[in-house]
Amino acid sequence: MPLLQSPHWPLWIELYFFLAGLSAGAFIAAGAADLFGREEDQRVVKVGTYVALLALIPCPILLALDLGLPQRFWHMLWVFKPYSPMSMGSWALLGYGLLVVLAAFLTYMERRTPAAAGGVQRRALRTGIGAVGSLFAFFLAAYPGQLLATSAQPLWTDARTMGALFLAIGGATGMATVALVLSGQGAEADRSLGRLRRAYTWALILQAVALIVTLLVVAGGPPITARALRMLLAGAYAPTFWVGAVILGLVIPLVLEFRAGFLKGYAGQTRGSLVLATLLILLGGFLLKLVITSAGQA
Repeated sequence: MPLLQSPHWPLWIELYFFLAGLSAGAFIAAGAADLFGREEDQRVVKVGTYVALLALIPCPILLALDLGLPQRFWHMLWVFKPYSPMSMGSWALLGYGLLVVLAAFLTYMERRTPAAAGGVQRRALRTGIGAVGSLFAFFLAAYPGQLLATSAQPLWTDARTMGALFLAIGGATGMATVALVLSGQGAEADRSLGRLRRAYTWALILQAVALIVTLLVVAGGPPITARALRMLLAGAYAPTFWVGAVILGLVIPLVLEFRAGFLKGYAGQTRGSLVLATLLILLGGFLLKLVITSAGQA
């Protein structure tokens, strides 16, 4: 894959990276709950699907703003270029978007259609769409990180683990958003919330591991890469990275989740710690993507 030109991305592309990953994480949660969950986890399916759709809606608009003309986005869809990161990303976004819209429509119709009138078949179709869409979601969440790794910027070049980092951030933020919405549904959602909290905490742990590995990979690069890394860790971006992304976005949520019962099944979980943890995960996920993208362009 050839190196891309040095990017100069404005804030709306960083918003796209965040929202696309969040959408993918929420849809993966919905698909997993539909395939492997219990009947009570159907609320996770519904909320996850709707969150995925709402987070996805601004994404094509943000991409069109970056390209300058909306026609350029559609032009990339006319010719499929598997060797082009932009072409692959555009097609993945289109395919994923169609599947999310269809899954949301079927989820909505399931509530309005009795099982005897085709609701069972509709649910089976939605489950299949969720499974296929989850594969697209994994790609969509990881793709921006791999896109950065193919650029010519010193901080990103050859950081092949960046895709795994972005995937973990997307999973954590997407599932945290679903949990935040479900936290307002009463005690009947407690068991689903416990499983969801365990899932996003594992994603947060993987995010921490992927971040450490990525920093080690970048630190082992040439001198120009080391200088770019120092700007992130000890330069102008250090306060945002350490305070916002690491302490607020990683360390405190992990402490809250372990204290709430991550190792013991969340018996007697409190909604207050859940709300605080999920909000911090969202803040930290956005700031981590923002600071990595911004520091790489400095």
